[in-house]
Amino acid sequence: MNPCEEIYPGIFKVVQHKSRRIAPPVNIYIIAGDEGLIFDAGYGDDTSIRLMGEAIDYIQKLNKKWHISRVLPSHTHPDHFSGLKQLKNHYGLKIMLTEPMARVLSNKHTYRDSYRLSALQQYRYSTVYQRISELPLQLIFRTMYKKVYGIAFLQSHDITVRPGEKISINGFTFTIVHGPGHCNDHIMLYNEKEGILFAGDNILRSIYTWLGPPRSNLQEYYTTLEACLRLPNLKLVLSAHGSPIINPQERIKEIIEYRKLRTKQVYSIVANETNGIPFPKLLNAIYPRSLQRRWLAKGWIIVTLEYLVDNKILKFEGKKIKVNNSVTDRIY
Repeated sequence: MNPCEEIYPGIFKVVQHKSRRIAPPVNIYIIAGDEGLIFDAGYGDDTSIRLMGEAIDYIQKLNKKWHISRVLPSHTHPDHFSGLKQLKNHYGLKIMLTEPMARVLSNKHTYRDSYRLSALQQYRYSTVYQRISELPLQLIFRTMYKKVYGIAFLQSHDITVRPGEKISINGFTFTIVHGPGHCNDHIMLYNEKEGILFAGDNILRSIYTWLGPPRSNLQEYYTTLEACLRLPNLKLVLSAHGSPIINPQERIKEIIEYRKLRTKQVYSIVANETNGIPFPKLLNAIYPRSLQRRWLAKGWIIVTLEYLVDNKILKFEGKKIKVNNSVTDRIY
């Protein structure tokens, strides 16, 4: 059984399968060439790294001139960077990072600090009890991420890259595109000639990208999606999760409309509460029957509230959010 699939001439996809309840399957892309590149590092557990080694060997045997030598993550969420250190140690790959990625991944303290919540983002804790009650879950998740994802931090890397920079591989020229929204250090790769965009988590075919504080930003996500719509000759989107997108313009517009619809939903619920609404009540109004969805959905609701506050449509007072009646124009 082949460890990878050639989905476009010279471009291979490796799927790292994990338990869907704990860690989602993730697509790792290998662009073959004499200075071949792996885009996204995936998980760092032994099974995932062994799979990557099998894929590298398979590709290099297909063409003796091909040599996979570099790895570049799309962003610093655990399912995208955890394999970096292992890939370097086992297969001698050079690690490429942007400066923001390098700062976040330098050690566990800088990584945790990157998730520090603002006052508005802490709105989800309406009481001290709610804050304390989530501490055991946070500890469980930290332990889970370290063991299941195989997280490893990096005191140094080999090559610093920047948005706008070009990477040439076997006749392909890819431009590094800054793409924040899902994560503030997110980048994408675009080849205009072939119309191929490696989109990371920003554009997914059948599900909607997770958004959550503090590293997601809805305004930045809109900006990134609109920038993708303007990419000349865009034909194919290769995402970090799921299958390729062959109708990118249609799908991107669908995602934008979905986020606008969700934003209007949040605003409408808040607008119906004259004296403002605490977060648990807002969350329950959106997901009245699903405890699991309420837990997973906290993130996008906070990010949406933050967007509406930044645009002065809503205002944050104490532990409640309410409509800013001084503003008549509504921006979604």
